[in-house]
Amino acid sequence: MNARRRHPILLYGGLGVLAVLIIIVLVLTLLDWDMFRPAIARIASAKSGRTVTLPGHLRVHLWSSTPTITLEGLRVADPAWDEPRPLLQLQRLQIQLELGPLFRGHLILKRIEVDQPELYLHQEKSGRANWTNANVAPTNPNAPPPKPFSLPAIHELLIQSGKIDLDDDLRRLKVNGTIQADERASTNQPDAFHIKGQGTINQEPFALNVTGGALLSVGPDHPYPFALSITAGNNQIDASGKVLKPFDLGQLQLQAAVKGKDLAELFYLTQLALPNTPPFSVQATIGRDGEHFTVHDIKGTLGSSDIGGNIDVDNSHPKPILNATLESRHLLLSDLGALTGSKATASDTLDKGGASAGTQPARKSKKSEHAPPAPVAHLFPDARLQTDRVRAMDADVHFKATSIEAGKVPFKEVLLHAKLSGGVLTLDPVQFEMPEGRLSGNINIDARQQIPQVRMDVRAVNINLDQLKSAKLGPNAPVDGVMQARAVIQGKGDSVHRLMADANGSFVVVIPHGDIRSAFPELLGIDLKGVGLLLTGDNAHAPIRCGLAKFDISDGDAKAETILIDTQNVVIKGHGTVNLGTEALDLTISGDPKKFHLVRIRAPIDIRGHLLKPSFAPDAGKLAKQGAIAAALGAALTPFAAILAFVDPGLAKDQNCSALLSENSGPGAAPSKSGKPEKQPPAPDHEKPR
Repeated sequence: MNARRRHPILLYGGLGVLAVLIIIVLVLTLLDWDMFRPAIARIASAKSGRTVTLPGHLRVHLWSSTPTITLEGLRVADPAWDEPRPLLQLQRLQIQLELGPLFRGHLILKRIEVDQPELYLHQEKSGRANWTNANVAPTNPNAPPPKPFSLPAIHELLIQSGKIDLDDDLRRLKVNGTIQADERASTNQPDAFHIKGQGTINQEPFALNVTGGALLSVGPDHPYPFALSITAGNNQIDASGKVLKPFDLGQLQLQAAVKGKDLAELFYLTQLALPNTPPFSVQATIGRDGEHFTVHDIKGTLGSSDIGGNIDVDNSHPKPILNATLESRHLLLSDLGALTGSKATASDTLDKGGASAGTQPARKSKKSEHAPPAPVAHLFPDARLQTDRVRAMDADVHFKATSIEAGKVPFKEVLLHAKLSGGVLTLDPVQFEMPEGRLSGNINIDARQQIPQVRMDVRAVNINLDQLKSAKLGPNAPVDGVMQARAVIQGKGDSVHRLMADANGSFVVVIPHGDIRSAFPELLGIDLKGVGLLLTGDNAHAPIRCGLAKFDISDGDAKAETILIDTQNVVIKGHGTVNLGTEALDLTISGDPKKFHLVRIRAPIDIRGHLLKPSFAPDAGKLAKQGAIAAALGAALTPFAAILAFVDPGLAKDQNCSALLSENSGPGAAPSKSGKPEKQPPAPDHEKPR
């Protein structure tokens, strides 16, 4: 009885619910959706930080498995800090949703149609961009990089008559382009999807062309293939790749071929401080996973040298972090000259329109005003280090070359470890292996200030000079032996030339034992017999008991503190300076014979000219001063133990140099013509130490 009485209630209740649903359906069907435009615009403006307006009608079609939303016009203004032009405006936007996945919490867009979109993208030099959060401070060094552009899964995308304007101050890039996405390819347009752009990068021509198939039935789990071509000044990039998860541009994979004039010119495309190189051509597999980039299976050439290896870049930090392992199986050593800028002109810079930040004017050392003008060609390269780039990234790079073509220098292996952290570049080691000997060292470049502070410590260990003989000289090379050397230099400069003009430090060369052509030391005394030996090609050699040269460097002037070569018949001594700023030579060497020669013109030899082109000539005007010069040289000798220990503490124990050391280290000792120390008269009683 009670159950039967409930039936009318249930019936009326069910009819009531149905009536409510019908009313809701009718309301939603007949609803004027335009009334919601102001509210939608306010919400969108608050979320984006930009003023959003909906000037046209808003239409919504709900009663379908693919609900449709249509906007007749959309305008998104630029942030308040940028110029007054819209970030985005379009004539029509239609979006279809897939209803089933939406109930399960997944937003999948069935179809998007965009008519006449105009997109303006602007990034300041500080890194602030109008497509990122407008509230990010432009000079915040800890601001994370913007996340890669990503959209929800889209099955179909149609774009008609799209335009893109890109003005990127950070990359010095300006591009005006078009974008089109049709349902299918046509005779006039074989690629259904294409982006084309023209403009400039660093005031050089820039062109972009991206092509792909129709963006219809593109599954979110199926890669979308595309082709890419970029021309940027002297550089050309051609790639075929795929978006691993359409339309997530944070997941990419490319097979790329890149060629150009200089790797450093790719800075504005990559924001990586790549080294200067000769013309290059490389192929590699490039991958992107969010903010991590990989450049693997590198194969190609830099100049006449081959290059291979792997590079990883982590861009999730305020500054990119690059890690690389590179190798060359055939290295032409002259190709490494571009790393120091030795092939660049004094005014060369990669930034068009003027020198980059961090450069310094060329300076002269103290005595430059009175020195001969510098030659057109410098031994020390003058290409400037662009410190703003060095400070813009961190890096850890290992490089190895196993077969080296170096002309007259028989290098067999090159090792280099470069570490860049916080604007400080450390090269340790820089090592060149030879069949007999090694040239190695470390260099520290502190580029945290406008003008870099540089310190270098370079050693030559057990280098056999015989292996450096050129084919032209052959057995006529003036000196044989094993050389030890060390240079410790520090100073300020944004190029090697400017560094040397400001340099302070020491440079020492020691030849503990060897041979010297007899004619060479005889000629230092202008002995007529010596001239005859040179003219007849007599290759007789005299043993070198020990030879050394020490230069003290101050403000770019290298002063010869000691030049001494002790041979069988002659003690060769020298003095003078080398101006490292102008590279001018002002040296004098003389021979002090140990045996009497009847015919002899004892004139010193002046070495003038420049480092790349020295000249040798006797100075007859100094005949009267010859004895005084020799005495001055003998009195000014630095304690040999300190000189030898600077290069290698073990040299002081060398049998040949230790003999020379003992002859010149005692009080009052001076080299004698017999090769033995001569005793000097004892000092007066009032001058003796107490």
